[in-house]
This record gives sequence, structure tokens and C-alpha cells, in this order.
Amino acid sequence: MSAATISGPMEDALVDFADRFRLDDAGQRGIDAAKARLLDSIGVAMAAYLAPPARIARRMAQPTAGSLRARLWGSGTITTPEAAAFANGVMVRYLDLNDAYRTRDAHHPSDYVPGILAVAEAKGASGGDFLAAVIVAYEIMCRFTDTVPFNDRGWDQPVSGALATALACGRLFGLSREALRDALALALIPNLCTYQTRAGELSMWKGCAGPNGARNGVFAALLASEGMTGPYNAFDGVFGVWNQATRGEVFEIDLPAAGHTGSWGIIQSNIKSFPVRDSCQLPIMTALELRAKLAGRPIDRLVIDTYKSAHLGAVKDAELWAPKTRETADHSMLFSAACALIDGKVTPDSFEAARFLDRDVLDLIGSTTVNILDDFTAATPAIRNCRITAFSGGEEITAHRVVTLAEIERGMPQDEIERKFRECSARAFDVKRQDEVIAAVAGIDGLADVSGFSAILDV
Repeated sequence: MSAATISGPMEDALVDFADRFRLDDAGQRGIDAAKARLLDSIGVAMAAYLAPPARIARRMAQPTAGSLRARLWGSGTITTPEAAAFANGVMVRYLDLNDAYRTRDAHHPSDYVPGILAVAEAKGASGGDFLAAVIVAYEIMCRFTDTVPFNDRGWDQPVSGALATALACGRLFGLSREALRDALALALIPNLCTYQTRAGELSMWKGCAGPNGARNGVFAALLASEGMTGPYNAFDGVFGVWNQATRGEVFEIDLPAAGHTGSWGIIQSNIKSFPVRDSCQLPIMTALELRAKLAGRPIDRLVIDTYKSAHLGAVKDAELWAPKTRETADHSMLFSAACALIDGKVTPDSFEAARFLDRDVLDLIGSTTVNILDDFTAATPAIRNCRITAFSGGEEITAHRVVTLAEIERGMPQDEIERKFRECSARAFDVKRQDEVIAAVAGIDGLADVSGFSAILDV
């Protein structure tokens, strides 16, 4: 059977990119960005180590003495790569403090870093090969997010996350081009997942869906490495992704060509400052500025001006106006702004204390109006606006903040990344261990074998 009969242009482009990419292609800036996201992922994971979903995921990860083994972060349990992908990924994702990428759609690319590291550990890959695999996965996820409106069509982030993980891990397994295509198809077709995960009142699964996509991607690469073939024409087939998931509309992904000198997805993802949805980061910053201007004056009512996609994901659902779960609350622009205005901060402790259930927060939300402004919407995704106006005793006090994709791409400074890591990991690591982890991440590209890397994360 010829290649033309089993795959279409999308599979070919994805396999071509995954197969030919080399770490040097991303330049030093791309390599540094990958290290920064690994350190950030470890930090936010350790902050969530005792969270209920993390405990559940660790209980599900059975010890193994098999030939392919990976380590659970924190506990040190030796398990299978796919179990480690899920359990470690749940820790990374749970607090909604890991990085995000939002253009046409939205994604959390670091959900998949633990799965790629698990395979790198299991195969004894070099640190450079691990970083290259991570950059490949980020690039694929970000370019899908730029182009294919999976969310609008009712499909969730792991659709592209699983296939990106499969290709990244397939590289680490040394798969042929044919086997990479099989890994892609085995990750994609059996695992299409719907956007119901992020609709209405949100459950624990909101923070587990991406890690489950990573688990599925790792398993797909494992199957392909053993010779399992996957469904042919995964995108263009009569029941392929285009016909089933995008109503017959066909898309092309703008993957970097050989010699690419532009930016990379891993540089463009946003390392978060607050444990909330990406579209709630700016409202918190705006609310904190407004709080300073208010200088303690009471708020009679509040008006938030935003753009359409932020409203759809963080305002529209009725549940976001009175969250019952922490997962709904960290997706609520209303809670994010109200908590910032009242408490002067939004931290993981805000959710542990269930501030979203408290009367003062709910009363402020109840006095809030949210407007979608056409000019704010037209400016996205390149420019994102948030304006919040408080009415106090007949006076209007306004704060207006803007963030651009260019600012996001410039990124959080390294000292801020390390500060965030130390703050997040303080309950798990003492200062000496934090120093060791920072140094280990900084030098990971010099390791000939990363199989022992995660041992430094034992608590």
C-alpha cells in the first residue's frame, strides 16, 4: 500500500516536521524557553502535590518492574511512562497556574511535558533530545491553536495535544516515518474528546483532560514502537477528523520549514502569574490596579469591559457567576476580579479557602455588569484589553490594562520564573533542594541520559 493511500497532507506535514526538527533549529532562545517551562511545570506541580486529583492519580499509578519505567514526581514511585504522564501531568495542571497559549483557540502545552519526560527517562534519552521533543510538541499544539477552531466546534484541547505528544515521544523512540504516522493516528482517532470538560459547572476532570491526552499520546507512541498500525487517513478519511470534527472544513497548519528563523511556539506561550484561566490573568491585573486607585473606598457597582472570546470562556456560562467548585471559580472572570478587588491577591490559597463561596465575593459579583466591546474584540488576539470601572458614592474610578502577544512573547524574566518556582515549591522543597532543581533544569541539555532526572524531585 502506497503512502498516498494511507495518509493525507496533514499527516505528512506533521511527520515531516517531527522527523526533521533538530534542537539547534530553535536557537538558544528556544532552548532557554523549554528549560523555563520545565522549571515552571515542576514548581506548579509541587504546589499541587497534595491536591485531591493528584492523590487519586498517584493511587492509580501502579509500581512496575518492567523495562520501560518512569518516576512519579514527589513520591518517587516507579511506574509506567503512561501512568507517570497522567499523574505528573495532573499535578502540573491542577492549579491552573501552568503556561497557556491562546490565539484562535486555547491550549496548555505544559500539560504534556511530564509525558514527554517520562518517555525520555524510560528510554534513557539525552537532555538535548528531551528538549527537542518538547519544542516539537509545543510547536504542533500552538500552530493547531492558531488555525483550527476545535473549541468552537465542540472539541477539547487534547485533540491536538495527544497527537503532538505521540510525535514527540515517537522521536524519542526513534520511530520511522511510517511508525510516526501510526503513532499520530493512534493518538488522534481513538481519543477525540469533547469540550463538555470546560462547559457549565466544572469538575476535577478539567485539570485532568490534558494529562489524559498526554497519557494517550505516550501509549500511542508505545503501540507504534511495537509495530501497531493506526487508522489510515486520520484527517482526510470519510470519517476522519475534518469530516467528523470540523464539519468538513479542511485546514492547513503553518509548521516551520527547514531554516525557519522566526519565533517558536514554546517562546510564545504565556507563563502565568495567577492560578486562573489565561483570559482571567489580565482582569486580575486590571482589578489590582483599580484597587489601588480606590484606596479603600466601597464599591457600589462594577462594570467590566472585555472582548468576545474572553467573555465566552470566562463569563457567559451562568455557573461562572456563582461558582460551586474551584475548577469553575478559576475559570471565572467574575470571581477573579472580585477576589483581586477585595483581597488584593488571587493565589492558590484563595481557592483552598473557597473564597468563591463567600458572601462578600458573591455580592460584588452580583453588582457587576460585563460588556463585550467590538473594538476590544477586533484587536484580539494581538492586543487584549480589559477595562474595569467601579462606581463609588457617585464617583467613577477606572483602570484599563492592555497586554499584547509581543509582550507575552518577551516572556517572564528568568528571575521572576525562579521566584515563582520557589514560591510554588516551598512546601515540598527546602532552599537547598530548590537550588539543586534550578541547577538541574539549567543543565539538562548537557545530560547524556535523563533517566535519573526526576529523582531530584522526591519529597
